[in-house]
Amino acid sequence: MLKRQTILALALIGALLSVPARPQDEASRQLWDSQFLKKRAGAKTTAPPRKNPGYKRATPKNDVIDENTGEVVGVTIWRLRQSREADNKEARLLLQDDASGEGTEFTPERVEAESAFTAGDRVRLSIESPRDGYLYVIDREQYADGTSSDPYLIFPTLRNRNGDNAVKAGKVIELPARSAFRLKPMRADYSGELLTLIVTSQPLPDVKPGPSVLKLERELVDKWEQQWRSPSDRFELTGGAGKPYTQAEKEAGQDGSRLLTQEDELPQTLYRVVVKPGAPLLISVSLRINKKE
Repeated sequence: MLKRQTILALALIGALLSVPARPQDEASRQLWDSQFLKKRAGAKTTAPPRKNPGYKRATPKNDVIDENTGEVVGVTIWRLRQSREADNKEARLLLQDDASGEGTEFTPERVEAESAFTAGDRVRLSIESPRDGYLYVIDREQYADGTSSDPYLIFPTLRNRNGDNAVKAGKVIELPARSAFRLKPMRADYSGELLTLIVTSQPLPDVKPGPSVLKLERELVDKWEQQWRSPSDRFELTGGAGKPYTQAEKEAGQDGSRLLTQEDELPQTLYRVVVKPGAPLLISVSLRINKKE
């Protein structure tokens, strides 16, 4: 009798395992991916449409987020390395060396949002807003004990687009404009940077861009986060990590001479955010530093 029960149990387990797993996020990936693509212009070419590689979920499924609501922000984090002979010459960045002042060519490569960096790495950021509005980017150093530095507004500044922070759906904003952030620890317990991205329908009355980064009051930034932070999901482009900067991305981000189309590369990371229509949209992006052994 016991043996028969065991056989039945094993048969039941085998039947359950033979049922294909339900791709619970497949519809979500397709929906938000296609919705993001619609923000971009159609390609002016007769070539067959590029096959969409799709996105994979990078955060646990949040039951608070309905798959049919929300807005999608596109973010690509680039880690720069010195260019190689095989790299596309039209997609390289010429940066001035801090010590010698001589120019060195670098090639940006995509990384996923949770990637760890090394102190001294050069980093750039590409942002695609899901709506027309005004973009603000705030930076804070993060420390091992969980505390952070004072917040600084790094976009807009008068050095980047002369302080113009208006954004349009489908248009890329790159930070910094023609250089790169250098992850330089100022304290021994430095653990990285926390970037807060905010898109508003109207300019923030409390913020006026200056010639360089602008220190903000902690209380003001805390107030914005309490008011505007909302549930979000994160998705990573399948097979995107490690891909180098393209000429199209450079032209779209460096001087805005062109718009990315539906045939161009998609953002590495998509953040799906639940937000009321017209309300400010806020997400956080961490740049983590490898911990010392």
